[in-house]
Amino acid sequence: MGFSADEMKAALHAIARWRAEPEASLACPRCGETGLSLADHSARPYAEWYQLSCRACGLEEMVHIPLGPPVMGGLD
Repeated sequence: MGFSADEMKAALHAIARWRAEPEASLACPRCGETGLSLADHSARPYAEWYQLSCRACGLEEMVHIPLGPPVMGGLD
């Protein structure tokens, strides 16, 4: 189904909070209920992928955050 712009903003906020505080209680970006489940399925250094799930509203979404290509060391 995908996220609306507001839901994506809330999802990114939840991801940032989870990364800073993994044990934090997170609110669902769709229904606002606490108890959002978040799992990291990232393929670093190329992309971050997060699975967001909510029992209250049935949300099951993957959020993809592309990362830039790896930077190789410079010549000395």
